[in-house]
Amino acid sequence: MLVFVAIFLQEKYHFVAIKPLNGVETKTEKPEFSIESYRKGEYQTNLEKYSKENFGFRETFIRCYNQYLWDFYDMININGVSVGRDGWLYEPWFVDDYYHGLMFTDDPEQFKSILRKEAVRLYKLQEVLKSLDVTLLVMIEPGKDRVYPEHLPDRKKHYDGPEGVRAADYYPYLFDSLGINYVDFSKHFIELKDKVDYPLFPQTGTHWSNIAALHVADSLIKYMEFISNKNINNLKIGAPYYASTREPDDDLEKMLNLIREIPKVPNMYADVSVVYDSTAIKPKLLINGDSYSWNIINQLNMEEIFSKWQYWYYNSTVYHNPDYNSTYELDFSSELLGSDFVVLSYCTAMIYGLGYGFIPKALISLCCDQNQIDVAIDGVIASMNSNEEWLGYLKNKANEQGRNLEDVMYEDAKFYLIDNLEERFPELNTQEIPSVRSDIHIKDIKSKIYNNPDWICTVRRQAAEWNVPLDTAVTRNAIWYYNQQKSE
Repeated sequence: MLVFVAIFLQEKYHFVAIKPLNGVETKTEKPEFSIESYRKGEYQTNLEKYSKENFGFRETFIRCYNQYLWDFYDMININGVSVGRDGWLYEPWFVDDYYHGLMFTDDPEQFKSILRKEAVRLYKLQEVLKSLDVTLLVMIEPGKDRVYPEHLPDRKKHYDGPEGVRAADYYPYLFDSLGINYVDFSKHFIELKDKVDYPLFPQTGTHWSNIAALHVADSLIKYMEFISNKNINNLKIGAPYYASTREPDDDLEKMLNLIREIPKVPNMYADVSVVYDSTAIKPKLLINGDSYSWNIINQLNMEEIFSKWQYWYYNSTVYHNPDYNSTYELDFSSELLGSDFVVLSYCTAMIYGLGYGFIPKALISLCCDQNQIDVAIDGVIASMNSNEEWLGYLKNKANEQGRNLEDVMYEDAKFYLIDNLEERFPELNTQEIPSVRSDIHIKDIKSKIYNNPDWICTVRRQAAEWNVPLDTAVTRNAIWYYNQQKSE
């Protein structure tokens, strides 16, 4: 009776502070009583659901149960974690990638052609951006499965089918053959594994260790200097030392919600500072990547190295850009032109979707004007209307979402263009590097005029002589300069 009374009092008054559970939870609101909801049985059902999620000491009971499963059966109560040998934890998609690779098709050759098409698009984008003085590069992040395969779960318990194509193995071959800027930290980590005195991956975390991330950042900056011939402030990393675990080196363990910590090898860390160089520049950086980048961002004072930087998480959520929350809101061409370096940073298990739509969307925004895009969208919508199966799917989608059919068709047409840009834009369906649309060039030249003290001084005098606003004079100069370059 005392136990039940304590549970009731804790639920009502929360007199004991309980550590919340880790992970994502969808909270159920307490239902409001009404005669109608009671008569239909909705109130009872919703109240039962609410009570199951909010009874007193719930978090403690769940942790105790999870600890019981772990101690007695080596089991866990979560789908997003795989338990390997010696108490090592992995995310299941890394285990999948190691044992058989992940493919969007059962045909290996067809899958290779998909990767090849994306690599060709990437090369074209790299060269287009290069003409605008923007350096594009790919960073292949390592997977924990590849660096520490000896601790993986037993293969027979996991998968017994044939091996497929691994994007992280095939992309470097394509990048080398096409001349794409990239750095393969997956290969580098495997080579370093037995040569460093600190762990490259933590036992109970999924990302590279915090200390390894610092050395990656240092190497990445030096590689950026090498391929761009620009001088950037470098990092000074101190000697490694043992310390209590810091986020996210135990992110998988926290998801298990246990009572006790898993016995593990102590983690190591290092202090970092910026080595200032009076001749160095502070470039503008755009990172498009997965969660590995957080280990770097959270440890460095990025403002000491970059004058402006932003992080597009899986080409979706925008971080460290006060003007936008989502990539769907921003102007791709403006953001790309406003960067000195664009880094696509994905790990071995996530590089299958390299850029996650970034590459074709960037090509369209830089090489196709709005009229071309509108014509292409109209063409896709016409195809939708003439295809009964496609149109039926869109009608069902509109009904399910409670939206206007025309809006759904327009939105789906834009996504279709991104996946099939070569089909609708002939200029992007050749082996040649596509040309940048003229207004992009003019916008870039205007930026150069504004940033050149001598040039802008001359244009200010012209604006006064012509009796026009400064921006009008800058635009005229940019158009004249562009036409001169084009005629040459």
